[in-house]
Amino acid sequence: MNARCYPGLLAALILAGLASLPAHATRINAPVAVPHQDQSIPGRQATIELMFVLDTTGSMGGMLEGAKAKIWGIVNEVLQQRRNAGATIRVGLVAYRDRGDNYVTRVTPLSANLDAVYAQLMNFKAQGGGDSPEDVRSAMAEAVRLGGWSAPSSSTSQVIFLVGDAPPHDDYRNMPATDTTARNASRRGIIVNAIQCGDDPETRHAWRSAAQWGGGEYFAIAQDGGVDVVVTPYDQDLARLGEQIGGTYMAYGNTEKRRASQSAQVAMESNVVAAAPAAAKADRAVNKALNARAYDDSDLLQQAEAGKVTLPQIAEAELPDALRKLSPAQRQAALDQALAQRKDLRERIVALSKQRDQYLAAQRSERGSQSGFDAAVSAALAKQIK
Repeated sequence: MNARCYPGLLAALILAGLASLPAHATRINAPVAVPHQDQSIPGRQATIELMFVLDTTGSMGGMLEGAKAKIWGIVNEVLQQRRNAGATIRVGLVAYRDRGDNYVTRVTPLSANLDAVYAQLMNFKAQGGGDSPEDVRSAMAEAVRLGGWSAPSSSTSQVIFLVGDAPPHDDYRNMPATDTTARNASRRGIIVNAIQCGDDPETRHAWRSAAQWGGGEYFAIAQDGGVDVVVTPYDQDLARLGEQIGGTYMAYGNTEKRRASQSAQVAMESNVVAAAPAAAKADRAVNKALNARAYDDSDLLQQAEAGKVTLPQIAEAELPDALRKLSPAQRQAALDQALAQRKDLRERIVALSKQRDQYLAAQRSERGSQSGFDAAVSAALAKQIK
């Protein structure tokens, strides 16, 4: 049995110790610039909400695999920008196909639980389709209506990325036109970008128009997504550290909630992450070191670090199982030891990620500029995040 994949073993180990961390783009219509908010002002912490509306029909296989490899890196790039220090990142997904396929849309509302969102992304398979137009109308309308967007504010950035290779079914009249939805989103403060895979002229026209009405940008990338995934000598070590920091997760709360959260964390580490590309595993480990909300609100360590809870405030029945067996003094010592372990792992991840970044920068210099999915998203966000 592997302690890295079974976080409950961490508590046993603690007890034993007590006893004896640039794409090509066409600018369509620039969003209105908003002055950067001072993150030190209470109540002004930035929130960044990113919704990816993804065509998941058969022709989009390469694009989907690229997104699975790069989504953690995209989020990390946002977090590593100084202006976004301490920001809350919420990500959502809308997978879409067409009438007659297994589904028309599948909506994953915006969430700060990036592990849960990534698990949904990993489930997406490129299947169905066959004719050119897809139900883009429904996908865009549901992204805006069912996305779970925060109320607009001066410190909230809200961005949609429409990604696909086929135009909308404009003969479907049960949903508003894609342009109408993009315009309505823009009026609500949501920027709409459109990333076209391939070179279909009808899609080009529709995507350019959506970006124009949505106040965003249009990007043209290769049919397969154009993602350049570089395997580095640091990926395996980062993935291993990521598993170890996942092993520090310690759920608390009522019995049902505690057990469900702990089981979900184990499943994420042992199933979803195990199947992820090497680059994604490394980038996820870096996210766990950078992101103040790397885990859900059931994680006792995260809540304690944020000053949201102390052990005396938790009813004994809601403590993690291992801590409940200890005296109050031993509980605090065990928690302090776990917090120190997580801090040490974060520091090791950050140090190793710097070496990895240098390696990747050298590789990019040799390969030249990139124009794939991840480069397009990064180029847009560099301009559009407040």
